[in-house]
Amino acid sequence: AVFNYNVKLENPKFTLTSDTLRYHTVTKIARIVGPTHIVSDENHIYSERGTYQTVSGQAELLDRSVVTNEGKQMTGDSLFYDREKGYGEAFDNIVYTDTVSKNRLTGNYSYYNDSTKYAFVTDHALLIDYSQGDSLFLHADTLQMFTYYLNTDSMYREARAYFKVRFFRNDIQGVCDSMQFNTHDSTLCMYADPVLWNEQNQLYGDTIVVHMADTTVDHVHVIRFAFSIQQVDTGHFNQLKGNDLKAYFEGREVRRIDIDGNAESIFFPIEDDGSMIGMNETKSSYLTIWVKDRKIEKLRLWPSPQGTLTPLPDLSPEQMTLKDFHWFDYLR
Repeated sequence: AVFNYNVKLENPKFTLTSDTLRYHTVTKIARIVGPTHIVSDENHIYSERGTYQTVSGQAELLDRSVVTNEGKQMTGDSLFYDREKGYGEAFDNIVYTDTVSKNRLTGNYSYYNDSTKYAFVTDHALLIDYSQGDSLFLHADTLQMFTYYLNTDSMYREARAYFKVRFFRNDIQGVCDSMQFNTHDSTLCMYADPVLWNEQNQLYGDTIVVHMADTTVDHVHVIRFAFSIQQVDTGHFNQLKGNDLKAYFEGREVRRIDIDGNAESIFFPIEDDGSMIGMNETKSSYLTIWVKDRKIEKLRLWPSPQGTLTPLPDLSPEQMTLKDFHWFDYLR
């Protein structure tokens, strides 16, 4: 049967309205050949070309069709959706938008499950999270999004990224192999060769955990083999190294850094007239440094610290960096 103009197909589970519809009475398949809306209690499907199995609720949709469910919307060059099982797949140039959680996923393949609120994107995957005021852009080979409900009124999200992770926000940038972001406690965990940048500061180590407070970074914890570098000029770098490092922020800048265990440092003090007098190298068990206006304000070392000040003319290039020093600006 072929229907034209103001078509309406009613079913106990959905209502289909269309401009043109082909319906097979034996297979119960509606073939979409024009602008069509399929509306049920839980979702809304829009398509201009595809097929819809009216009994099982399986839809195969082409030409940038759209599936909307409770503030979540999936678009792609082609879509598959199973109403009864509550899951959908999208292929090529997909866009998954969650207006409730305020994030967007794009890529070339996506899977979404209504019941578990699980989303998966791969092949040029990109997550844009705008729930924190300043948008966070996150790219990886594969992205996963989980939604958890603490009660009927409270929920949180967890994003996981795997392989070749890169992210950007105005105040912070980073690269690593894999990463996890949790909105419940506002933490961002970076694993396997993580590097983090803020302004002229670079942090790296075994694992990095970024703790957020509202829309800004509260503090960063570098766990094991911690290294902090601040670029003074093109040839000189202030450096901190130790077993464990915590960097505390005020606004968008580092205000204090604590080193716990085997603390080593190299600093290039600057006089009031802007001249560099030499290199200060220290060793101690613990170290705390306070920074103001991007300059060292105060330094505390304990117990039994050792330190030397060497004039610049007496320094060789090898002496001006600590062991395992790496400047990864080319990755930024």
